[in-house]
Amino acid sequence: MPLLRLQTSIEIPAAERDALLAQLSATTAELLGKPERYMMVALAEQQPLLFGGDAAPAAFVEVRSVGTISPDQARGLSAALSEVLAARLGLAPERIYYNYAGVPGAMWGFGERTFG
Repeated sequence: MPLLRLQTSIEIPAAERDALLAQLSATTAELLGKPERYMMVALAEQQPLLFGGDAAPAAFVEVRSVGTISPDQARGLSAALSEVLAARLGLAPERIYYNYAGVPGAMWGFGERTFG
């Protein structure tokens, strides 16, 4: 039910990709208090991104989850995910935008049903 979508201008070596996705998945599920078995991480790398008029490495991270994401959770996610992206990709936190959105359970499908 949570989804983290990472768009970055960086090319991620194949050998690093799975570990990055796993860490983003575990971190996000834990901080949202959601079961990781429903967590999805989508990655789009080598995306042309211009941030502040500068084409230096950057990222956009979108997190969506059934229910609400509190301001405290959003702050915690921003801090934790920035640490992961700095450690794994060398991305400076000031080159990352985050967007958080809660979604009503009736508007989030899984298989043949919804969560509401």
